[in-house]
Amino acid sequence: MKNTMLKMIGMMGLALLMVTFYAQTSVSAQDIAEEDATDEKLQKEDSLTWRNNARKLEGVWNLTVTRLDCQTGAVLGSGPSISTFARGGTMHDFGSGRPPSIRSAGYGVWSYHSNRRFSDAFQFFIFNTDGTLAGRQIIREQIQLSRDGNSLSINAASQILDVNGNVTANRCSSAVGTRFE
Repeated sequence: MKNTMLKMIGMMGLALLMVTFYAQTSVSAQDIAEEDATDEKLQKEDSLTWRNNARKLEGVWNLTVTRLDCQTGAVLGSGPSISTFARGGTMHDFGSGRPPSIRSAGYGVWSYHSNRRFSDAFQFFIFNTDGTLAGRQIIREQIQLSRDGNSLSINAASQILDVNGNVTANRCSSAVGTRFE
C-alpha cells in the first residue's frame, strides 16, 4: 500500500510538473508572437517614416561647389554642379570643375540618416588630355537639408586615385544648393 501511494504521489507530481512546463511554454510562445507583431509594426512605421524623410532629398539640385584647402579652409575656387537623387538611393552628379573632355559624369549612392541629414558617395573617371584614363575621383558628402526642403548645404571630402587605385591627392569642398523645379 505504501508503494502504491508513493507511486501515485510520484505520478501526480510528474503530471503537475508537466502541466506547469507546458503551460509556461504556451504563454511564452504567445508573448513572443505578440512581441514579434509589435516589432514588425514598429519596423513598418520606422520604414515609412524613413521613406517619407528620404523622399525629401529626391530630385534635381543646382549646386555651387567651393573647393577648399583641407588644412586651412581657404577657398581655392568655385563652380556650378548638378546632382540628382533618385528614389531607391542612387544618385548622379555632373560638375564643372573639370572640362567634360577629361571628366565623366559621377554615379553613386545616397542614404537618409535622421533629422534632414543625408550622406552620399559617388565617383567619376578622370582622363588625360589625350583621352586615356588617368584614374578616378571618389567623393563622400554630408548633406543637411533645410526645413522647407528647398535648399541644402554640403561638406565633402574626396580622394583622387590613379589607374592602379593609389591615392594621389585628397580634396575638400563645401556646397550650397537649391532644388531645380
